[in-house]
Formats: sequence, C-alpha cells, structure tokens
Amino acid sequence: MEYSRLISVVVGSYNGADFLNETVDSILAQTYKNIELILVDDGSKDRTLEIMRQYERTDARVRVLHQKNSGASAARERGYRASTGSYIVLSDDDDVWSPYLLEDVMNVSDKFPDAEVVATFNRRVSDFHAISNYNWENNLQNDILGKPQVMSGHDFGLKYRCNTDIRPGFFWGMLFQRTFMERMVEAFMKVKEKMPTHYFNDSFCASRVSGMAQKIVVTNQIHILYRVCPTSLSHKSTVSLHVKHYVYALEEELDFYKSLGWKDVYNAVLPGGYLVVLRSWFMVYAHEKKEQERNEYFAEIRRLYDKYIKDLKRIPKRGWKERGIYWSILLWDKHPGLWFRLIRVLRGW
Repeated sequence: MEYSRLISVVVGSYNGADFLNETVDSILAQTYKNIELILVDDGSKDRTLEIMRQYERTDARVRVLHQKNSGASAARERGYRASTGSYIVLSDDDDVWSPYLLEDVMNVSDKFPDAEVVATFNRRVSDFHAISNYNWENNLQNDILGKPQVMSGHDFGLKYRCNTDIRPGFFWGMLFQRTFMERMVEAFMKVKEKMPTHYFNDSFCASRVSGMAQKIVVTNQIHILYRVCPTSLSHKSTVSLHVKHYVYALEEELDFYKSLGWKDVYNAVLPGGYLVVLRSWFMVYAHEKKEQERNEYFAEIRRLYDKYIKDLKRIPKRGWKERGIYWSILLWDKHPGLWFRLIRVLRGW
C-alpha cells in the first residue's frame, strides 16, 4: 500500500511501566510503517520515562516528551500539539494493537476520503495473560464483523455510545483527519478550565466525535485489546477531582446532544449516565476522607441528579433490565446509605 501519508500516534502515560512495552511494541510493529510515535510521560514515578527513552534511542520514529504530572488530558494535548502527521490516532498506555490496525484504517480511508473518522473495534480484556498469548492471525480471520459501516455521526452515536460489549473505540484507536481533529480541539479548549482532567478524554470527547463528524466509517475487524484495568491513565487523579470532572463531562455530553436536537441519542445515554454519576458518588463515599471535598462533590451530584430526573422518568422502560436500572436510580435518591450497602453486597465488597 501507499505509505506516503504520515500518521501521528500519541500515547500519554503516568506510571504505565507495567504495560507500556507491550503497547509500544504493538504500535511499532504495524505493517503501515510511515508513523511518528509521540510518547508523553506525565511526571511518572516509576520507570515509564526510562522505557520511553529506550525506544527513542532505538527507533527514529519515536519522540518522547516529559512534563510534570498534569493528567491524561494534558498529556494527550501536549502530544497532539507536537504531532505533524496528516492523520492522528490516540492510544491508551495499556492497549495492544493488531499489526494491521493502521493499514486497515488507511485502506478504509482511501475508499472513503470524505470520512473524517475511521473507527475500529476493540475487545475488553480482564485476563491480561490472554493478551500475551493472543493470536492475531487466527482471531482476525474469525472476528470479521460484516462489511465496513458507513455512518453519520448521529447514527454512530446512537448505535455505539451505549453498547458496552464489543464496540468501536470512542476517541482512542480512531483515525482522525488532522483538519477534523483541529476543529474538535478548538471545542475541547472551551471546557478546559471547567474540567482540566477530562477536556481531552473520551468521556467528554466521544460526544464531539459523533456530533461534529459528517461521516464515520467503522471497519469490520477487532484490532484493539482494551485492558479493563484500574491503573489506566484515567484513574490516576485524586478520587474527588477525577469524578467531579467526570460528572461535568457527562453533563457537557447530555447538553450537547440536546443542543443538536438528538433526542434519541440523549434518551439512550441518559440512564447509563445516571449509573456513571452514582458510581462516582460511590467512589467518593467510600474513599474520600476530607469532609469538605465530600460535601462539595455530593452537592454537584445532587444538582446533576435533579437536572435530568424528569427526563429520565419520561423515557420508556423496556424489559426487566431497564426497569431495574431505573428503580436503582430512584433508590439512591431516597436511601443512599441503603443503596451503597446493596451495591457492596452485589459486587462482593
């Protein structure tokens, strides 16, 4: 295939030494060779920066940037602004790619040159030993998921935003045309001050991908192994700060869908959004010891809960699962302590 177009791959990491080698090796092993790999160390305390420097010394395609600990969003922004490629792909520091990911998305981009975004599927993995033994050749043959899907941003958001099984990545693992990324980053900067840990993170940016893209193409392959891992970059900030900005990101997403008039996407995201909010409340209730921070966070939770509850009540509930989610949300409102104990029992904590 034609390798003349440069792809910039950006990976930010904070204390990612346990998995970073596997991630970087999978990126450098791509069959599409014309890449620059920008590794951003976000003030790590472990061997992350040392590992990055080793790759920089041995592969001319690798550039390493170092900054004081500022969070995942700041690391991604730093890497993006240092990039020079016509296309941008973002990766977490613990994901593993198939060798053919970039070749596949570039082939799709050639066929659909007006698509601002090409997305590929990922598989969530909690057994990390399975990653080391994963046979890409066999699985790529077995995991063909039909024909590539050509979709509007609206249809992409409606079909995949709430699907938690095998799905395309939202923001990471996507091939972005640089001109489209520039437009998105301009939107990201408008909320940077409000939520500095999430303005360049998928929990906020996913809505902008679907809301701003005219055409998204989804490949028919699973090309990314996504670790379900509590040590990923998005979990490194303090509990209260992280979840507060996570809640703001959800609010920005819901209000954005409303502003677009996407009632169907809004209704699809809202119940799961409430679970995100209550999970965040659970984290602070269980782990935050500073009373002032707890109370400030709880006030934001209450504000957000009250803001959308009438809309949630109007959404039709189909089947026992949707009804169960709805009643669990109402239970938190009436008896948060009981809700907390019930969740602990259900999770075996």
